[in-house]
Amino acid sequence: MATSNVVILLIGLHGSGKSTFTKAVTGADVEVSRCNGVTETTRICKPYETKYRGTKFTIIDTPGLADKVTQEENLAILNQIASQLSSMGQVHVSGVIYFHDIQKLRLRGVDRANLRILRAICGRPFSPHVALLTTCWNCINLDDPKYATQYGTILHDLEMERDKYLPNGPRTFKFDLDDDIPHKQVLDHFVKQVKSAAPSPLPELLFAEELKKYGYQHKNKKSMRAVKKTEAGIRIATEASKELDLGLGFVASFWRLVSGY
Repeated sequence: MATSNVVILLIGLHGSGKSTFTKAVTGADVEVSRCNGVTETTRICKPYETKYRGTKFTIIDTPGLADKVTQEENLAILNQIASQLSSMGQVHVSGVIYFHDIQKLRLRGVDRANLRILRAICGRPFSPHVALLTTCWNCINLDDPKYATQYGTILHDLEMERDKYLPNGPRTFKFDLDDDIPHKQVLDHFVKQVKSAAPSPLPELLFAEELKKYGYQHKNKKSMRAVKKTEAGIRIATEASKELDLGLGFVASFWRLVSGY
């Protein structure tokens, strides 16, 4: 007999492996991105259900965050997540998985910005219930010593950023499409957390709490107003503003250089 539903929300950049993970876990017919760089096709939040070792899981696949800190696109994605959470009624998110493509050999500004957005979505009390999943290990060659060292460095940098923005969590896992053990370890991790907390409920996602606070209504034309008031909405606007300021600063510096001032 299945235990209570474990709901996992997936968050990450375009093509970071969310849909690939969803397909591996649920067996659903989900279109996925490939190692050759084909863009992912997920356009809406969609829940997929499966059972694993007697536990019912709902995996919520989401569109990827923009590869640049773009306010309009990321707010639209956040609004989709809000709509999905609202449609679930009294069912709460049990855990969040943040995806990072290990093929990216350095942490960029957008990666750090998205970790800050992740923190704003989750909130400090929820941070132990976040998992960091490094993906696309099946796409790289670890036999090459030069690249093996670089992958070790990016893992270290990623975990340092994780500790900065999400103290007391999250656990880091590797996801290899050629090996089904890693994704089972992730599911076991969340089951253990839910069972350890019982009979007490897990902390609620900060974003979900704020949607109630600001009167978010599913499929309401004014729903975006509530989304923008949340910590995540404010953080997205802040990161986009910082990106714009950096861009304008670069243009101004370049103009001074070429004009001789």
